[in-house]
Amino acid sequence: MSALPLKLIGAALLSLAGILAGFLFARRLTARKRFFGEFSAFLTALKTALRYRGEDIFTLVNQSGGLFAVSEGGCSFEQAWEAALKTLPKRWCLNEGDMALLRDFGAGLGKTDAAGQLAHIEWYMAACEKQRQEADGDVRQKARLYKTLGMFAGVSAAILFL
Repeated sequence: MSALPLKLIGAALLSLAGILAGFLFARRLTARKRFFGEFSAFLTALKTALRYRGEDIFTLVNQSGGLFAVSEGGCSFEQAWEAALKTLPKRWCLNEGDMALLRDFGAGLGKTDAAGQLAHIEWYMAACEKQRQEADGDVRQKARLYKTLGMFAGVSAAILFL
């Protein structure tokens, strides 16, 4: 059997690997955008629950969507929130600025009266929308670049292989 067909198959696989790598990097960008969409829905549900139900902050957060699971466990809400943030899956691809925003949100939650909490949530809803728009801009700007670079790297490796 000639070596040429095997080389062509190898070149095609290298090209495909590069293309897939580009798509995976682009998908990481969309994960961050999706997180902020879900976090915005969480904030809306939390705001509604806070306004119309008189339950403690642990119960309100746990029942406002499946994004965060905060367990009371004899600690303050801020400590429980920090523990919940550590369990956020890596698939969301959040950067350090995003994590700081989430930490600050949890640090201020449950410390004032209902009106103060509603204002706190409103402020973070606006900040969340800003982060979502930034993530959307990253997707528009960088996703195509990552896909193109992946394709270019795969095809370049395939040419070198041949």
